[in-house]
Amino acid sequence: MSSFDFGQLSPHDFELLTRDLLQARDGFQLESFKTGRDQGIDFRHAKGSLNVIVQCKHYVGTGIDGLLRDLKKEVPKAQRLKSSRYIFATSVPLSPANKSAIMHLFSGMIQNGLDVIGQDDFNNLLDQHPAVLGQHYKLWLGSRAVLDRVIHNASVTQSEFDVHRVHRDIARYVHNAAYPRAIEMLNDSHVAIISGAPGVGKTTLARMLLYAFLEQGYEVVSILTDFQSGRERYQPGKRQIFYFDDFIGATFLGERASTFTRNEDRAILDFIEMVQSSKTARLIMTTREHILQQAIAASERLKHSRLVDNKCVLEIRDYSQRQRGEILYNHIYFSQLPEAYRTELLSDRFYMEIIKHQKFNPRLIEWLSDYQRVSATSAPNYKQFVRNLLSDPADIWRHAYHHQISDAGRSILLALYSHEGSCHPATLEKAFWALHRLRAEKYGFKSDPADWRRGLSELHGSFVRPGDAIAVIDPSVLDMLNAVLREDTGNALDIIEGATRFEQARRIWRVSRHAANQSVFRYLSEERYRLADAFTRLLDAPDRKPFGSGVAFYDDSHAERLALLLELATSLQLDSLAPTIKKRMAALLHDWQTEHFDIHHGVALADRVADSGYVFGEERLDVRDAILDALGKEAATGCGSDELRAILDAIPEDELTPAMKADLTKGANRYRSLRESEEVRGAKSEGDFEALTEDLAEIAHRLGLDMSASLEAVEEAKVEFEEHQSAYEDSKYDEWKETRSFERSNERDLDDLFDSLRR
Repeated sequence: MSSFDFGQLSPHDFELLTRDLLQARDGFQLESFKTGRDQGIDFRHAKGSLNVIVQCKHYVGTGIDGLLRDLKKEVPKAQRLKSSRYIFATSVPLSPANKSAIMHLFSGMIQNGLDVIGQDDFNNLLDQHPAVLGQHYKLWLGSRAVLDRVIHNASVTQSEFDVHRVHRDIARYVHNAAYPRAIEMLNDSHVAIISGAPGVGKTTLARMLLYAFLEQGYEVVSILTDFQSGRERYQPGKRQIFYFDDFIGATFLGERASTFTRNEDRAILDFIEMVQSSKTARLIMTTREHILQQAIAASERLKHSRLVDNKCVLEIRDYSQRQRGEILYNHIYFSQLPEAYRTELLSDRFYMEIIKHQKFNPRLIEWLSDYQRVSATSAPNYKQFVRNLLSDPADIWRHAYHHQISDAGRSILLALYSHEGSCHPATLEKAFWALHRLRAEKYGFKSDPADWRRGLSELHGSFVRPGDAIAVIDPSVLDMLNAVLREDTGNALDIIEGATRFEQARRIWRVSRHAANQSVFRYLSEERYRLADAFTRLLDAPDRKPFGSGVAFYDDSHAERLALLLELATSLQLDSLAPTIKKRMAALLHDWQTEHFDIHHGVALADRVADSGYVFGEERLDVRDAILDALGKEAATGCGSDELRAILDAIPEDELTPAMKADLTKGANRYRSLRESEEVRGAKSEGDFEALTEDLAEIAHRLGLDMSASLEAVEEAKVEFEEHQSAYEDSKYDEWKETRSFERSNERDLDDLFDSLRR
């Protein structure tokens, strides 16, 4: 006979189990009601004169005394229901005397002892209805008997597979369609590839699957390096389930890029074929989705195989609001949080604020539900603690950054930070090596050719996520790195001196000018000569590459670089930069005579020069005028209305020379013939139309042009847009009302679910 104690189930889980067992036992369908305050009804079957009421009490941790005490409060509610049959179910073990006491309390309502269902009765029913047991995976995976069998079977792989941890985590796991899909794959084709982004739960799902097969008598064989080790452990006819975590993670990282060596693709397919041809072998593999796609694209063997037929993809963005709520509910229900903290969570529906927060993350939920982590915060301050954690979750990452990753991992994160948290893998790898070698030499740690691959591997799933670009897994990682720069200001100069692109150094300088980062600015000010040398070196960093018949720009323009150097020289009193700036300015003006450039960057440089008496002295206005003259000639070749307006705004009215006016007039005429209709069509909001109207009016005024036809065209397009926008807003309002109605229904369900947490 089964011996479940139901401790792994939440009240909601227990109610669903009760419903399914009673439907299987009694042969009729029960109506389900929301979890929470139930007026004495959890389920009901009403047909003709038959009115069956079911009440559930999940009191496994309370015991019989607490159950009988609380049941006395249920009797008046049950009497008011006037049911023809009343069924009472509880997870508490019941003796014959306990059942008699309950029947006495509900005298005249409970017909016989079969309608008082205790823990032993549940176990008996589960034996009679194994299909119901199979549906409630938390119950059978979490049972003591299964745990004992799994521990015995897992002795070989105890170091790789923590059975007790999986047993503990089952209760908090939120069930989705991935588990049965993966089970079906393993039963049908013997192979399941769990693919998805880091943090989505690939490893958790794989462990749940391993746990289930261990209970069936399978031996787990963890593959740590390559499939050859799996082949060596394979025993024909023996029940074995092979597990390879991140099975092609290393293959496509670092300098090896998108090529296989040593026939890894053949080894993968050969091992899969061996498992699929065996009646007793199974294989679970996990991988990051973009790595799998790279592998398939790079290998003809994989491309023409049926590898993806065994793929079970998980998406963290697929978690609905309801599933977010269940994640939070499960963590709180099975936590050691004292009653006072739970009360704060429930008051004013604070849980909904958490569920809807843009930085909601299962890691954060685990943190805020861990009493050891929050015990230093008093219950009245718990809400503010959680809000602070959600708005700036840096503490979650800080410990791991300092103590749980390698120097290579830290170098990758600092390089990624200088690219605003997202970067193409090839670009990031180049930035990493420049920074990592500098840090290794400066701080005396050893570097290795495999540091990039190893560092990136340890960050995947914890700090970064894959894709077309490597990016931080959560914005709070950037919050943490901001804090790292403030606390250890030397990192700021390391990034600047190790930068491969000018934009990296410029971003760190901009970070230092933020009011909250005064410590970083002070440090850079003290090291201003090293800072100047680093920025001077980066003036020559490439900013473009061939693309088709033209070029593609991928770094700050030379105008932007000079503008920043002027800012550095002025704010840090770096007179040593003056000769370099003057030389580069002359070269830039010369280059502008034969190549196109960004007008807005030129205008910003002209403004910076006008304020840079520290570098140019009395020559600053002459240099500014030379820049403006170049801007006029560039505008004459064709530009947008906003660019024309920007140039005019940079020139005082009494300084608009005839030559400059002629260039800008030529630019305005070319705009009307080539760009005007495109800009009008491109306006997508009332603000766009208003800005375009203002620009054209100012151009007409300053240059003495008749642009009434252009202004009329803008006004006509604006009226047409407003008519369409009004109809669009009406339709979107109707959609919003329907969506909001659905959201409110979901929110009411969540309210009822969390209501069950009240003592």
